[in-house]
Amino acid sequence: MSNNKPAITLLMCNYNNAHYLKKGIESVLNQTFKNFELLILDDCSTDESVAIIQEYVPTDDRISFYQQKQNGGYGQAIYDSINLAKADYVGIIDPDDALTPDALEVMLGRLNEKPQLVGLYSQHWICDKDLNPVEICKTSTKIPEGTTYLEYGKSAMTHFFVFNRLKFIENGNIDRTMRNALDQDWYYKVEEVGEVDFVEKPLYYYRISPTGISQGFKKSYITYRDHHIIKERALDRRGVKGKKRNDILNKSKSEVMYKKFNYLLNEKSPRFIIPLIECFYRSPISTAQAILYKIKK
Repeated sequence: MSNNKPAITLLMCNYNNAHYLKKGIESVLNQTFKNFELLILDDCSTDESVAIIQEYVPTDDRISFYQQKQNGGYGQAIYDSINLAKADYVGIIDPDDALTPDALEVMLGRLNEKPQLVGLYSQHWICDKDLNPVEICKTSTKIPEGTTYLEYGKSAMTHFFVFNRLKFIENGNIDRTMRNALDQDWYYKVEEVGEVDFVEKPLYYYRISPTGISQGFKKSYITYRDHHIIKERALDRRGVKGKKRNDILNKSKSEVMYKKFNYLLNEKSPRFIIPLIECFYRSPISTAQAILYKIKK
């Protein structure tokens, strides 16, 4: 890496993604904007990841490569990467995803136009297992004026996300106690310290990896559960109380119980009765639709 400070650091935290790494790394190295750092942190992979990464390190001095001494999970890896980054702004790229060639040029162009921004996110492509674009993400959109992402309650902030790491660190950095929904933690913390904007152009290829149906239901439930906890902590930091707090958390709790019910129902576990009762209480129509869907299957 040269002594010149990069305009942005791309953070890639890897664990056992050897099969996908090359496409992700090359999508960064082939950017039309050249003044960046690609920081790769490997979290004790047991596959061929390290060997693949080490093929690239000597070929480009913009790559910084670090290896964890022990596996600490994604939260710890992101936390360490943010602290190790050389640039003031960082962007997250998962090792099984990729950037469009002009992603950095577009994002940094907007940041130069609006230097008051502390965060910026773009539209992205939903891709198949081979990273072929299938559709543009339907939920990614600009947050309406006069509201916050936390209040909006929809998955509007998504990949590709770039933010001011110094401001983010001042607000506590990533919550390393959480193992899922960590992107929501940094979305909330970034919007708490300044203005966030949206780029309508898709700049990120997000891979949908094939998984078993049961694994998918379980992971979805756990992710929503952890997101609910992250929301509670964000509300605490902001001092939100009363009806506004209850409205946000009740909606979030309904989503968690629905995911839990769906997961346990799919597992044919009798434990689905408790979340079923709560789901009917909170959202009877959606719950009835889910049951009918299962019966038809």
